[in-house]
Amino acid sequence: MRDVGLLGLICLETLSMEQVMEIDRSSSNPQSVDERGLHIKRPCLAVADLERSLAVYRDILGFRLDYLSDASPESYLYSLFGFPKHARLKFAALSTEYELRALALTEVKGVDLPPPTTPHRAAVVIQVRELAPTIQTIQDLGLKVIEPNYFQVPPNLLFTEQAFCDRDGHLIMLYDVKQSTTETKVEA
Repeated sequence: MRDVGLLGLICLETLSMEQVMEIDRSSSNPQSVDERGLHIKRPCLAVADLERSLAVYRDILGFRLDYLSDASPESYLYSLFGFPKHARLKFAALSTEYELRALALTEVKGVDLPPPTTPHRAAVVIQVRELAPTIQTIQDLGLKVIEPNYFQVPPNLLFTEQAFCDRDGHLIMLYDVKQSTTETKVEA
């Protein structure tokens, strides 16, 4: 069986990309209650310098900063991440044009964050409009970039996925999808 990558598995289902995007759009409506059950929302990344992180997530990837606040000493972030009470935390919520508060960044001051380890234990997967120029901008910052993966899935979708590690060591996999002009054959 050929490697179709993480996202190829999603597209091998019966939903079209338009149907998937419509589900994503409807799930981001802050006025509605999603009664479908399981839903992944807002990965939260601990970062050492919020402005440095926003230079990547906002300025390069295109997230919009919607909310910024110092965390109270009673914030759940302390328990969630195991931060000591003397750490100073600042929380930022970022949105995309399709999803409200899709990503969170928590700045941690007064505590050194541990260095990242490999193998990586998680990756945040983000679709971008144009992968190649985005990766070039990330490389220009001197960030570690992982070689791209290319694959095609029915109905004629070309995927390119490529990952990088941000300045705090978080593994971020970016991808873009293009329509192919050639038919994809499904192997039995």
